[in-house]
Amino acid sequence: MILPISVNQAIDDLVVLDGQEVIVQGILHFDFEEVALYHFPTAQRRAAYDSSIWISTGTGSLGFNEEACKRLHGKRVTIEGRLLKPAPDLGGCGHMSLWPAELLARTLEPA
Repeated sequence: MILPISVNQAIDDLVVLDGQEVIVQGILHFDFEEVALYHFPTAQRRAAYDSSIWISTGTGSLGFNEEACKRLHGKRVTIEGRLLKPAPDLGGCGHMSLWPAELLARTLEPA
């Protein structure tokens, strides 16, 4: 059984966790050009995007249920998926490579 970890812990352990299945808890942001999970509690957040992970569903026919994600925007969620470090030539993940990691999500549920 995989235990949930925080966003900061996932980022701090990215070298070890890269490519691994993880369960991460945090605050969902579901906006145009910002689909990300932010660290909770907010008092422990680091500067800018350093306490957040870009969320994706990969390629293919499956994707986010946008209405459900909009309802969960700003709320605590638990996401299970594969944690990925940035491609070496990009230096970051997501829109404009702003995020330090990516979570290829399989499940997204209220925490």
